[in-house]
Amino acid sequence: MSTKIKKNSEGKKVYELAFLLKDPSSEKVVFDFLAQHKAVILNQSPVNSMKLAYPIKKHLSGFFGVINLEADPENVKALSSALNLSADVLRFLIIAVPNAKKSSEKERSEPRRMSKTETTSSSSGSSSVLSNKALEERLEEILK
Repeated sequence: MSTKIKKNSEGKKVYELAFLLKDPSSEKVVFDFLAQHKAVILNQSPVNSMKLAYPIKKHLSGFFGVINLEADPENVKALSSALNLSADVLRFLIIAVPNAKKSSEKERSEPRRMSKTETTSSSSGSSSVLSNKALEERLEEILK
């Protein structure tokens, strides 16, 4: 199953950058890196404070944010290296955002799966429930 990555006519792709910072003022460092590597910010969420489940670089809390951006793949590699070297960024993840199919296309491309209730009612031929005795007789007929 292959998914197409969003790409515009200039060869740029859409990415999502999720990051964990030491303090909220470090968000400016992330924006500076994005500007330096010619990334266009499409959408961003506010940076929220969160307690970490385990220490990351000796920090028990951090500030989490997500940014959707558009950039060249070569620039994203350089951005990743720069974020990795930054002392203000505890962790980050950059992913390429795949195209979202329209719901009508998705319905046509995937086979319809039957639920348990549909399979039991369609296999018995009627919507009535069989008793144990009738079920055993039916199984005997099928096995003969």
